[in-house]
Amino acid sequence: MTFNYNSYIDNVVSGKILTGEPATLAVKRHLKDLERQNTDEFPFYFDETHGQKFVKFASLCRHWKGEKAGKSIELEPWQQFHIVSLFGWKRSNGSRRFRTSYTEVARKNGKTTLTAVKALAHLKIDNEAGAQVYFAATKEDQARIGFGDVQKIVNSTPGLDRYFKVYQKSVIMGDSFMKPLGSDSNTQDGYDPSYGIIDEYHAHPDSHMLNVIESGMGSRLQPLIDIITTAGFNRQSPCYTEVRRASIEVLKGIKTDDTHLAMIYTLDDTDDWENQEVWIKSNPNLGVSVRPDFLKDRYLKAKNEGGSKEVDFKTKNLNIWTDVMSVWIPDDVWMKNTGEFELDDLNGEQCYIGLDLASTKDITSMVLFFPFPDGRHIIVPYFFIPELTIDERVKKDGVNYDRWVRMGLVEVTPGNVTDYGYIRKKINELSKRFNIRTITYDRWNSSQLVIDLVNDGLPCAPFGQGFASMSAPTKELEKLATQGALNHGGNEVLRWMCSNVAIKTDPAGNIKIDKSKSSEKVDGMVALVMAIGGYMALGGLQQETNYEIILI
Repeated sequence: MTFNYNSYIDNVVSGKILTGEPATLAVKRHLKDLERQNTDEFPFYFDETHGQKFVKFASLCRHWKGEKAGKSIELEPWQQFHIVSLFGWKRSNGSRRFRTSYTEVARKNGKTTLTAVKALAHLKIDNEAGAQVYFAATKEDQARIGFGDVQKIVNSTPGLDRYFKVYQKSVIMGDSFMKPLGSDSNTQDGYDPSYGIIDEYHAHPDSHMLNVIESGMGSRLQPLIDIITTAGFNRQSPCYTEVRRASIEVLKGIKTDDTHLAMIYTLDDTDDWENQEVWIKSNPNLGVSVRPDFLKDRYLKAKNEGGSKEVDFKTKNLNIWTDVMSVWIPDDVWMKNTGEFELDDLNGEQCYIGLDLASTKDITSMVLFFPFPDGRHIIVPYFFIPELTIDERVKKDGVNYDRWVRMGLVEVTPGNVTDYGYIRKKINELSKRFNIRTITYDRWNSSQLVIDLVNDGLPCAPFGQGFASMSAPTKELEKLATQGALNHGGNEVLRWMCSNVAIKTDPAGNIKIDKSKSSEKVDGMVALVMAIGGYMALGGLQQETNYEIILI
């Protein structure tokens, strides 16, 4: 076999191989670490020979399916670079440097096979007494996919059965073993993993399985958590907000974590997803396990059919994170409406408020809409959540509300249910700063809060949630966003909610936000639609759009 990871390094640095910024930074990080190894500030060293053992082991294994069935597994240059980096870097005591690894690459690039080989090599080469390897996923059936590759490789490779014994739910080597593990497995306690593989982490609603693996590793000399995934549809998942974000920050040098290895293959933000020349950035196995004609066929379907086909192609074949299977206002369009403004500059200006009152334990959304004669429209959102339900909402929704609270994007109300008195006080404070023309609210979900606001002298108006009331302002919001005529200040919570929106259409072509079909919370966008509807009902935009809105 040929060791070609060094040529891969050279080709990435020289630009001969086209890679995205994260993959390029991973290579440059390796080179930088080589220069400073065995120094006081960097107590690690690179054992190339040891890393090569894992590459050699892979070549002893055989493929079990497709046109390569029965042939030796020859790792591609990028795979060799990953595996030699992961297992070649060591600490001064000879144990492995890296404790966590994050690999993100598009589908069909051989990540499952690579993972199976690493798991087998861990048992055979590390030779740790009583090693335990777990393939962890949201469901045990999902965990069995990677684990099943291990079983089939052993059964397809002459000689491996001398070391590994394959059973229905385990593969055993001496006193060591590997098993699949899901959140629905009978028990998740009492484990002592030496190597944990988190499969398709983008699909995990929370970090529970990662924590199960990590918490059991305390007695191991060189534990390893290996996270492997394709991009997903939820940019509020723990995979994206925690592991991927930290990986990018480490690669860029924003944060330092010498125990974390990150390999991310994706397009750059400036790349045109329709440019076939850049697809290799997300598909390092292009022309090997990924057929160019397959990608082109998928692209044509995405281009011709749009909607979910386009999003699925971008996410799974180009490894671009999106948020929902069908996009109403694409994120790049929404973010064209970002600008800086000072809240004090809005003092005295006309303001229209949309109020989406949540259930007593959920998030309440309030959006302020400021129209200006020159065509500008400024949006100021507020979000409220009961203090004692934050942890519950984080666990249930898989959304990091706690992080948004720390950032000041979500306000905490006292107690374990929504404190409408807190929100009433906030609105009254705002009324002293801005010229509130109307506060629109869902007439079927009103509460004592609305009565109190009316008694406070504030102009409240019920707003229907059917097509008749919602269609015109929803279309107006879409038009303003497409024109770049909004300024939401880049609010992260509202951006997330926008990305979650699913639209419902009636036979007459009327539209509205469909909460039941939307992937996650959309309350802030509903509140924004009602705020725009209140503005239109009082005469704003009527001459321009011929819309007639009636507050009911």
